[in-house]
Parts: sequence; C-alpha cells; structure tokens
Amino acid sequence: MGISIPEVLTQAFAFILLVFLLKKFAWKPLLKLLDERRQKIQLGLAQIERTKSEVDALKSDYEQRQAHIQEEMRKKLQQAIAEGKLIAKEIQEGARGEARALLEKAKTDIQLETEKAKIVLKNEIADLAVSAAERLIQEKMDAQKDKGLALRFIKELEQLK
Repeated sequence: MGISIPEVLTQAFAFILLVFLLKKFAWKPLLKLLDERRQKIQLGLAQIERTKSEVDALKSDYEQRQAHIQEEMRKKLQQAIAEGKLIAKEIQEGARGEARALLEKAKTDIQLETEKAKIVLKNEIADLAVSAAERLIQEKMDAQKDKGLALRFIKELEQLK
C-alpha cells in the first residue's frame, strides 16, 4: 500500500478548501436560516401564549358574567314568586270577602222572603178562616151539616196546597 503524501496533501487541501467554502457560503446562510426559523417559532409561541392568556381572561370574564346573570335571574325569579304569592293571597282574601258578603246578602234575602211568605200565609189563613166562618154561618143548620162543611173545607185547603 502505498500512501502518496502529495495525494494526501492534495486531498487534505481540497477538504480544507471545501470546509472553508461551505463555511463561508453554505453554513452561514444555513445557520442564518435556522436562526430565523428559531426566532419565528419563538415569536409564534409567544403569540400563542398571549392569545392563550387573552382567551383565559375572556373565559374568566364570561364565567363571571354568566354567574352574575344567573344570580340576577334567581333574584328576579324569587321576586316574581313572592309577588305571585302576594297577588294570590290578595285574590283569595278578596274572594273570601265577596263570599262573605254574598252569604250575608243571601241570609238577608232569605229572611226577607221568609217574612214576606209568613205575611202572605197569615193573610191567606185569615181569608180562609173568614171564608170558612161565612160558610158556616150561612149554612148553619145542624151538627151533621157543620161536620160535613168542615170536612169539605179541609179538602179544599188540601187541594190549594
């Protein structure tokens, strides 16, 4: 095996020249491109973090507003229930008052009608008694006729009912 020094030196020189050229023309632009890419990724991550924190803040604000709205809704619902109960109580009291008034009026009307009926009945009884007395006086002849006349008068009274 023969190693030729000039060939090794030429290959070494070519390798060093290649490394130098790559460093000057390829590595610097490649490293620059990688740095730019790294900076873009870092900026993107920073933007994502800012957006995430904004979203978290908006979410927290939304949840607070939602809790506030629900609390307001509960308060208004309780208030409406209380008002409904109050109105129902007022309606019940009004209905009870009207019922009492109607009952009192009905009692008064019944008493008045009863009194009127008693007066009418008394007048009719008086008229019937007078009528019976007239008949008895007109036909007064003997006990048998008196009894027959009284029975006939009772039958007439029964038929009037």
